[in-house]
Parts: sequence; C-alpha cells; structure tokens
Amino acid sequence: MPELPEVETLRRALLPLIVNKTCTGLKFYRKDIRFPIPRTTLRKQMENQVVSQIQRIGKYLLLKVPNGALLLHLGMSGRISLQASMIPREKHTHAIFQFGDETFLHFVDPRRFGCILWVPQSGEHPLLDKLGPDPFSPDASARALKNHAKNCRSPIKTFIMDSRRITGIGNIYACESLYLAGINPERKAGKITLAEWDRLLSCVRSTLENSIAAGGTTLRDFFDPNGSAGYYAVKLSVYGKEGEPCAKCKTPISRLIHSGRSTFFCKTCQKK
Repeated sequence: MPELPEVETLRRALLPLIVNKTCTGLKFYRKDIRFPIPRTTLRKQMENQVVSQIQRIGKYLLLKVPNGALLLHLGMSGRISLQASMIPREKHTHAIFQFGDETFLHFVDPRRFGCILWVPQSGEHPLLDKLGPDPFSPDASARALKNHAKNCRSPIKTFIMDSRRITGIGNIYACESLYLAGINPERKAGKITLAEWDRLLSCVRSTLENSIAAGGTTLRDFFDPNGSAGYYAVKLSVYGKEGEPCAKCKTPISRLIHSGRSTFFCKTCQKK
C-alpha cells in the first residue's frame, strides 16, 4: 500500500497543479468506498473555493479551502491520476476533481480501502484526532517515544507502526529502519534504550527522506499524478528479500509474521 513517502511524493506533485487554483467541479461514481462519501457536503464546501495549501498528516492528504479541507486517503491500492477531462478513463475511478479549466484529478481505487471525506475548519476528525506525531515533527523525539513505550510489551516494530504512537510508518519502512538501526523487530518496545530510540528515529527519518527524494516505492499500485512510478524499491535492504544475503554480513535475510504482516530482518545484524 502507499506509505508516507508515496503520499508525500503525491503531495509535492499536486502542489503546482492545484494550490491557488479554484475547485471548479466534482463528480462521484459511488456513494461510498471505505466510508460513505459526503458528496453533498463536498460539493457545497469545495466547489468555487480556492485551495490554499495541501497538508499531509501521516498518510492522509488535506486539500485546504477556507471552510475546511478535502481529506484523501489512498488505502491499499488507491492513486490519483492526472487526466485531460472529467470523463473516467479507468474502471475503478470513483471520483473526479476539477481545478481551474485544465486540471482533472481522477481518484482510482480498485480495492476501495481509500477514503474521500470532509474535515471542518477546526481540523477535528475521527481519523485524525488520535494520531501520534509525524516522524519529522519535533514532537517525535527519542525521549517522548521512550516515555510512550514505558512498560510496553509489544514488539518494537508493532509499536512504531501504531499510528497512535507515531504516524505514517508502514510495514516497508518499519523493516528498513529497524535494520539500519540494528534493532531486532521482536524486541519489546519498553526495553529500547534512549540511545537506541535516538538511533532508530534517525534511521526512520533518513529512510523516509531517501524514499521521498527518490519518488516513492515501486510496489504494486503506486503512481504519481503523471503516471510515473517511484524508484526506491531497488534500494530496499531487507524488505521482500527473504533468503538473500544481508548487504552487511551476508547472513540470509529472515522473515517472520507480525500481526499478519511479513517482517524482514537480519538475525546477525539485528540480534535480540
């Protein structure tokens, strides 16, 4: 699924296309995807309004207008496609947004786990209210995370993927960051030292930054608005590399299952 770097890549790609542009039209082809689409509210609040900025909160994008924001989430297979008209070009196009006279953004989501919602001017919304800090936020400090993890018996990988603790870290980048930090994904979060938290947070940020700079991860469904895929997949160190030699020590990469998700790590470089 699209993770934080893909969403940030999308945000940056959308900036020159729609910021300071007027939303001139909306079309919806379903009543709901993951949640009901508030079509009447969105038409009333978005049409003829100028988008002032695009904010990313975790994996959510907020297209801000004077009275609130259009919230977009790509879910498992969603993407935004830049097209030439309001005519749907793909089977799983669920909504089309027009900005100005020439920009048409098609929301495509085959598996329908994404969402299109409205956030009022207060910024309060059930999907956003309990999110932890963004990895790049000053609030996501090593000491704050260590305090949150106090007495936590969950594996560290599970902890950093919990959006209530820190938002936006998905499975791919959790595996990669823990590998770079030399921390075993099964270690209890409450046992991670302050120095290890500091190292892990640095690795999380550098991993995400490198992926953002490269344009996202080419996995399954992600494309930017112009149809270009990301290029970071070739640089992954452990994710999806079960049985391949570790780049550091040549030990075969291992895989285990955490909460129904595959976890990739090196038993030698990431000892318990």
